[in-house]
This record gives sequence, C-alpha cells and structure tokens, in this order.
Amino acid sequence: MAVGAVKVRGLRETNAAFKRYGSELHREMDGRLLDCAKLVRDSAASRFSAIDTRSAGGFRPRLRGFGKVVVEQRLRATTGLHPEFGSLQMRTALLPALYSEQKKVMKELEDMLDTIGRKEGF
Repeated sequence: MAVGAVKVRGLRETNAAFKRYGSELHREMDGRLLDCAKLVRDSAASRFSAIDTRSAGGFRPRLRGFGKVVVEQRLRATTGLHPEFGSLQMRTALLPALYSEQKKVMKELEDMLDTIGRKEGF
C-alpha cells in the first residue's frame, strides 16, 4: 500500500457488484470520487502556494481505472535544477492535505455508498 493512501476493504468486490448496474452508476461514482479528490487537491494547493503558485495550480485529480482516483502534478519539470521538487510537493502539500482531509473524504465516500445503495435498492 502506498504511503498516504486511503485503502478500502472489499473494493474489488464492490466494484464487481457495481459493474453489473451499468455505465450510469459508473459515471456517478466517478464524479463523486473526483469530488473527494478535489478536497485533497484544494488543500494541497493552498499549502503549496506559498512555495510555488504555478506548481500549486498544477495539482489535478485523475481517475485511474474503476474506483481509483489520484491527485497528481500535471505540470512538467522545467529546469531540472531542483531534483527533489516532487518529494517537496509530497512532504509539504499532498500528504499533509490527505491526512487533514481524511475525515471529510471518508464521510464523502460513505455518503456516496449510502446514496447509491438507496437508489439502486441494495
């Protein structure tokens, strides 16, 4: 498991069950997962804007397969003069943002599952 990842037990089984319900459910889940990632992205951008506003604006949420979402730096390296800049972003912005927003993210995920469960009759 990656450092700072939110691991959901039973995600593979949940994904397999949701795949049976069609693409509308997939789009709804993807949208809600991106909303969770946006919470982390906003927090990380505000933390890193004091160091580099351009890099802070490059944080973007991205879907990686069904049920997986990440916040990544979308800007390319410009000079290469600061080789540990990615590590700096992780230490000062992304990981602290994930830890500080973890309760909100978990609440949002629970609400998402409850809403989908009610709508689909689980």
